Amino acid sequence: MKRMFFALAGMSALTLAIFAGRLLYAQNAQSASSTPAAAPKTHTRVALLNLTYVVKNYKKFQTYQEELKKLVEPYQAKDTSWKAEGEKLAKDAQAAGVTQEKREEIERKLRELQRNIEDNKQEVQKVLVKEQEKQLKTLYLDVYNVVSRYAQAHNYEMVLHYNDAVTQEDYWSAANIARKMQTGALMPMYMTGGLDISANVVQTLNANFSGK
Repeated sequence: MKRMFFALAGMSALTLAIFAGRLLYAQNAQSASSTPAAAPKTHTRVALLNLTYVVKNYKKFQTYQEELKKLVEPYQAKDTSWKAEGEKLAKDAQAAGVTQEKREEIERKLRELQRNIEDNKQEVQKVLVKEQEKQLKTLYLDVYNVVSRYAQAHNYEMVLHYNDAVTQEDYWSAANIARKMQTGALMPMYMTGGLDISANVVQTLNANFSGK
């Protein structure tokens, strides 16, 4: 008897839930029919960004380039000094009257210099890679933040970035044309005025740049 009671109670609850759902659906349908539908968007505002142009014209990037040059200078000085020493030793080895013992000593020094040069090259590459990765992340985040704010302020619903040559000479170079024909990412061939916001982003970046 209890099982039958619980079964009937369960069926009643299920019937009530179905009825309530239908009633709610009917109310929503009636409400939707009485409310005018939102007009579909007629167009989407899209902006294009030449990332190469923006980064190369960003003063922070130019500052970073100078910092990298200064970072490399001590390693270049060592390399130049060791190569000059190696050239002198090589000439000494070819001089007349040099004994076999002296020549072997020179060859040993030359091998040592070559190892120093290779170690120095590997070390500067490690330092450069680490510093460039840090700079690249900072530059990209700077551009991303400005692009986001600019797009919201000017009602752009999408900003597509691409990479293209900055100067006319590079733009029409065979290498750049070949790159365009092989690249599968966004690569505009024609655009109307006002879509490319690259110059505006550079202007804002440089206005906010304090020198560090």
